[in-house]
Amino acid sequence: MSEEYDYLFKSIIIGDGGVGKTSLSRRFSKGIFTDNYKMTIGVDFHVKTIPIETVDGVITCKLQLWDTGGQERFGHIRPMYYQGALGALLVYDVTNYASFEHLPQWIEEVRTNIKFEIPLLLVGSKNDLAGQRMVSIGEINNFTRAFNLFYMETSAKTGDGVKNCFYILTCLMLGAGVPEQLIANQTVFSPGQITLDY
Repeated sequence: MSEEYDYLFKSIIIGDGGVGKTSLSRRFSKGIFTDNYKMTIGVDFHVKTIPIETVDGVITCKLQLWDTGGQERFGHIRPMYYQGALGALLVYDVTNYASFEHLPQWIEEVRTNIKFEIPLLLVGSKNDLAGQRMVSIGEINNFTRAFNLFYMETSAKTGDGVKNCFYILTCLMLGAGVPEQLIANQTVFSPGQITLDY
């Protein structure tokens, strides 16, 4: 029997190699985490159906998650995976400053390969490694303000924020906006409004 859903969304997970894209997608879709993932060659693919609460009731959304290999040598094959994408998680590792510095290049790659605006959600991964942070709140605030991005942090290892980042991205793809409650409880931050305690 086929699974019933109201909407089908293709979403991509982008960012440098090693930032935790595969860990994030597997934790969300399968509920598992392992420390020794092999590098993604080309693309990894997962599917998960989630309910979204809206003013009109619950909407069932089926997500196709395309986890792209972030290494430069896969750059020539990534464009085909952008086709048909309706939203993206833009992921960097909070302990890796270079992965934060490269974010504008990832945004540019999205804009080059997708000819219309799609929602992007900025995700700082590995927030369980709090003592090893390399990116300041001020830098994140400036970046999210400049690119008009909502921001949140996750840990695939602990599961913190994982479901919420995909829930929020789905809300954005539906055009429903970010739920006010998730902003109020600081699950997600509006552009330039990050007040995390480091």
